[in-house]
Amino acid sequence: MQNLATRNAEVETAELNSDNQYTVASRLEITQILSAIMRQSALITASSGGDSFFLTSIVAIDEENNALLIECGRQQQQVDLILKKQRLMCTTALDKVKIQFMCEGIEVAGDGREPCFRMPLPREMLRLQRREHFRMGIPLSTGVKCTITALAPAQTPAAKFELAVHDISCGGIAVITPPDLFTPEMGIEYNALIALPGNSSVRALIQARNAFMITLANGKLTQRSGFAFVRPAESLLATIQRYIMNLERMRRMNSTGR
Repeated sequence: MQNLATRNAEVETAELNSDNQYTVASRLEITQILSAIMRQSALITASSGGDSFFLTSIVAIDEENNALLIECGRQQQQVDLILKKQRLMCTTALDKVKIQFMCEGIEVAGDGREPCFRMPLPREMLRLQRREHFRMGIPLSTGVKCTITALAPAQTPAAKFELAVHDISCGGIAVITPPDLFTPEMGIEYNALIALPGNSSVRALIQARNAFMITLANGKLTQRSGFAFVRPAESLLATIQRYIMNLERMRRMNSTGR
């Protein structure tokens, strides 16, 4: 079950705001998508950050009271954590399209059946087909480093973490974030300095979208965190696209022996 949840948690990263071409902000359309997810009994991967995630499904959609109800996690410790964080990133698929939305204002509700999480209907959601943001894994031989700047609890001074980039796309980056070093807070924005081979370092504003445990090629268990670019400049996207194209060209040359 954990492997299934991990696979479902791997979502395409992209900017989640109302001016993004992949973002749905219409109340009617959001309700229609949620209703279709419920009709198809689609499994949803719900994550509160780190390796805390569980599989759930939609119990009910209360349009009159602007509420969404989903099944609770079965572990009380997990339920308590979600109620404390008040953030839950939900990811599923509908007709082979990834659907992602953030839940806040979470409480536990029950009506004589199994307890469930009750929360306001999401104000927006991301609808993204895999082909819309091609992700490229970073070769170990040409590892890419990313320096993420996060504010300390006292807001000063800023804490900086140099981390390895796992994969990259024009929608965002996935970074290896060992839990004992750094675990991003979902929905929070960070400054990032990405050092791409053959290019000057590029700066970007990124937003944490998901984080879960993965097993590396060497068998080591670590955390992979997904970040979306926030309002990326055209120059940033062009630089990343060039880097992805060069990586793909190198891979094809290596595969053909040329």
